This record gives sequence, C-alpha cells and structure tokens, in this order.
Amino acid sequence: MTRIRAILFLCVLTGCSLYTADKGIPSYIYIPDFTLETIYAEHGSGSSNIKDVWVFIDSDLQGVYPLPAHFPILREGQIDMALSAGVLLNGISATRAIYPFYTQAAASVDLWAGQTDTVRPEVTYRTSAQFAWMEDFEGQGFSLRSSPSSDTTIGRSDNPLEVFEGARSMYIGVDARAPYFQAEGIQAFSPPGVGLLPVFLEINYRNTQAFEIGLQIIGPTGSITDLPIVVFAPSPQEWKKQYVNFSPFLQRTPGYTYRILITARHEPTLGAIGSVWLDNLKLLW
Repeated sequence: MTRIRAILFLCVLTGCSLYTADKGIPSYIYIPDFTLETIYAEHGSGSSNIKDVWVFIDSDLQGVYPLPAHFPILREGQIDMALSAGVLLNGISATRAIYPFYTQAAASVDLWAGQTDTVRPEVTYRTSAQFAWMEDFEGQGFSLRSSPSSDTTIGRSDNPLEVFEGARSMYIGVDARAPYFQAEGIQAFSPPGVGLLPVFLEINYRNTQAFEIGLQIIGPTGSITDLPIVVFAPSPQEWKKQYVNFSPFLQRTPGYTYRILITARHEPTLGAIGSVWLDNLKLLW
C-alpha cells in the first residue's frame, strides 16, 4: 500500500499516466488540388483560386486543410468523403470559407494503415447559381463606364503580356495629370432574397498599384452612397483571382439597388504611371 501511494504521489508531481491508450497507425489522404470544370457559354472563365479543402466524413467535418493537403485518418477500410472547395473571402487569409457556388465533390477511398491514398476532386458551379453579370472584355463594348468624377476613361489592352486569357483585358492607367479613376457598372442590380442569399464578385487582376472594389448604394428615394469594400495590393508580375463577398453589406440595406464600383488613385511612390488590368468579372447569387 505504501508503494502504491508513493507511485501515485510521484505521478501527481510529474504528470505521468498509469495507462497509455493505443492510438493506432493512421491512414493518410493526399489532395493536391481541385479541378474546376466549366462551360464557357454558361459559366464564363474556368479560372479559380481554391485554397483549402473542407473534408466531411459521415456528414461530420473531419477538418479544413490548406492545399496541397496531406492528412491522417484513424480509420481503415472503405470510407465515403464529401469535399468542399474553400476560398479566401476578399483575399484575406483570416476569412477562409466554403465557396457557396461550387458543387461538393464525392470521393470513396479504401484506407490501409500507414498508406496514402491520393484524391483529385472535381467541382463545377451549382445549377442553382445565377450569373447576374459577366464581363470578359472580349466584345465590342463594355458593361462598365467611367463615373462622372473619374479623371480618365476605361481602356482595353490586347497586348498578350497584359491579357489573362482570351484576346483582351480591361486597362486602367492613372498618373499625375489624371490621378483618379472610377468605373461603375452600367446596369444596377438587386439580388433576390432581401439580402439573405450569398452574393459574390469574382475577378482576375494584375496591378502595379492598389485598386478598390466597392458598391454604389442607390436608395429608394434615389440617394447614392459609395461604399468601399476591399483594396487589393499591387501584384505587378502575377495575375490573381479573388472572391469579393458582398453579402454582409447587402444585408444592411435590403430592398436597395446597387452598382459595382472599381476605383484607383495614383500612388506616385510606386511609379509615374499606376496600371491595373482586369479580366473575367462575374457577379453571382
């Protein structure tokens, strides 16, 4: 009895455990990326920026993993998984979420302890997704226009070095003589659901200086308020894809109508001319 008391006292002091559970040997799953399957006439560009995979097993969330993902599962045998594509809302790493307009991929794997299975999920846009507006700048005209306060007009580039895909992209240039640019959507929009549905803008861009995405809010009496939402930092060498989340802002003003705003202000410290190239704008709800 004295010896048992001594062992218990020692465990209290050292934090030891009298029993060690057998945790087993895990199986592993490797997911390199997602493939987005699209039909251009229906969905526009197939570009994506899927950052995470959300893994569900038996309808329970197993985990959220940055891509490429390699993670353990303490199970063997056949399992069925549901895989959701995760994105960064407004390009902010702290706001990771399932993109609501992509389908969920199903995968069945036969797991063996200590071995790795590779899964390559494919997704597309949900049939319920409504493409309220798309602009790829390939046509003769634009569905955007310069706002009355803009110092310069909308341009177009067909230089292959300045085009993301296709033959053309939208070009914005600001300098000391024309330091302010603002474009607005020609058509105002009003999503159904009184602000309850998710509403996103997808956009590809490359820029030597910052630019801003926002909304023009048009009240029932015709009042107009410009609301900045997100600023994208310079990315002079690389085209990027982002998902702008309008949903929380529309919920504050249900029943109003809106226009998309794109704004750039010349930053002299970044060069004599500040340039922004845009492609593949999509408004979805």
